Amino acid sequence: MRVLIAIHQQLLARYGSKPNSEKSRQVDLAMLELSVLRAESVVRDPHWKARARLAAGYGWRVLVNRPFAVGNKRMALAAMVTYLEMNGLTWKCGEVEETVMVLRAAAKGMTEDEWEAWVLRNS
Repeated sequence: MRVLIAIHQQLLARYGSKPNSEKSRQVDLAMLELSVLRAESVVRDPHWKARARLAAGYGWRVLVNRPFAVGNKRMALAAMVTYLEMNGLTWKCGEVEETVMVLRAAAKGMTEDEWEAWVLRNS
């Protein structure tokens, strides 16, 4: 969780939000923990697809549960890609498609299974 919060602060600083403002510091820690635990409870297989599924779960749960006051869409993608890279997997999706998919998922325009299938195709 500390890593996710640190990534969130870096994203806020990079993309224009003031990292020390009151709103940007707000994180619902219980919701963030729930997001992480829920994603981890779904996947227990060591196969690479399981790691990609877990990454998808991290991203999806941040999008759905919105644990940060601001930046949840960026954070969902960052958490997912960071987890993939930490586990030796390569993310092969372009920025335009990433943006479309994250916005679509955040607007409830897809299911979790569709999100997961997209992540698997691009890992």
